[in-house]
Amino acid sequence: MPRHARRLKIRRKDLRKPDEFETLTGQAVAWADEHRPVVYAVLAVAVVVLAGSLAIGRWRASRNDAAAVAFRSAQARFDEGKFQDAAQDFAYVVERYPGAPFGRLAALYRAHALARQGDQAAAATAYGEYLASAAVPDYLRQEALVGLARAKEAAGDMAGALDAYTQAGALPGAYRDDALLSAARLEQAAGHAERAQAIYAGLLKDAADPATKAFVAAKVPGAARPTGGAAEGTADSDPER
Repeated sequence: MPRHARRLKIRRKDLRKPDEFETLTGQAVAWADEHRPVVYAVLAVAVVVLAGSLAIGRWRASRNDAAAVAFRSAQARFDEGKFQDAAQDFAYVVERYPGAPFGRLAALYRAHALARQGDQAAAATAYGEYLASAAVPDYLRQEALVGLARAKEAAGDMAGALDAYTQAGALPGAYRDDALLSAARLEQAAGHAERAQAIYAGLLKDAADPATKAFVAAKVPGAARPTGGAAEGTADSDPER
């Protein structure tokens, strides 16, 4: 007969013996009784840590709410066209709430406000500072790069503008086509026709917007122009937008 099929004999005295769990529990209780000061100290530390975690969570939530209110106030001034006041208000949000999500976003909008105010040098610096910060999502990085490119272009730094447009065009997002169109325009203006043609050809293949396809089709020799396409020049990126 196999060993595992044999009947196990259980004696009464074995049943009266405490099992391993009871033994360990008894030992733990005995140890705690003998070391009460240590147990009380550990419990006190645990309570303090828990209370501290809850307090920090409430503080962060309160800080984030306050940052959101301050950001919306600054954005209201931006929407009203009060760009100088908006830039100052966004700067306050950045300084007062640097770790809050709206505090980080305010750095980007401060750069937007400076650009709309006409201070392109300060705007370029602000965009650069925002881009240098950690953990910037790609869609916001692209927006900041386009803003940086437009500020540099307005200030006459065409090489810097081209570099920023090219970086923005390499990222997925809503500004990709505009960034690439602007990069092609600057390449063409600099006498780099082949580079411009390569950008236009890529847009003709990848762009989803019919107006953009119609525009670049007119730029690429031999390309079939889509029916009902936009007139040449209508799809190019506006540096003031």
